Amino acid sequence: MKKIVILLLAVSLLSSGCGTTQPQRTGAIMGGATIGNSVGGAIGGLIGDSRHGWRGSYRGSAIGSIVGTLAGAAIGGALTTPRTRENNNPQREPQNQPVEQVASSYDFQSSLSSLQIHNLRFIDENRNHILNAGENSKIIFEIMNEGSEIAYNVIPSVTEISGAKQIHISPSILVEQILPGNGVKYTATVSVGKRVKNGTATFRVAVTDTRGQIYDRQEFTLNTSR
Repeated sequence: MKKIVILLLAVSLLSSGCGTTQPQRTGAIMGGATIGNSVGGAIGGLIGDSRHGWRGSYRGSAIGSIVGTLAGAAIGGALTTPRTRENNNPQREPQNQPVEQVASSYDFQSSLSSLQIHNLRFIDENRNHILNAGENSKIIFEIMNEGSEIAYNVIPSVTEISGAKQIHISPSILVEQILPGNGVKYTATVSVGKRVKNGTATFRVAVTDTRGQIYDRQEFTLNTSR
């Protein structure tokens, strides 16, 4: 009787698995059915014997085997039921991703494009307009805002662009703002080393922003002398 019940259960599992029952799960179900069969038969036999003697023991054992087989198979199947995709891969709550804000520089550039250089002057110590060895001189100019918007973060720039040696220029400064119709005066100090050679030096005076973008410029060349 026990073998018949287990055989019927196995056939039922194989026919209803739809090709998705894994061998491990099938083994667990069969194992649970066998254990349930034995335990159910023993308990059913004891209960039947206490009530109706040996006949009751036989019937109780048979009924207990069937019930135990089904219960054991159900427990074995439940323990090995594969988790659904939802359980294996729980959905994560979306996290707030920082969004990079890119500020437009149109207004900033348009305000600086209205800046113009005026009154450019070079003043050296002996007033000969020559960069002599060991001499200090000044480059002075004005930056005027000829537009209708405030120009922010303006950098007056003076650089030597010809590659002349022994020419030292003071570092640039930052002008926080220039109001419309107004201007600022800027002075750069130029020092000439004692080993300067006879030749020329070309200077560029410019108006730039913090990124080095040039909006207005003027260039001039001076002689250098020992």
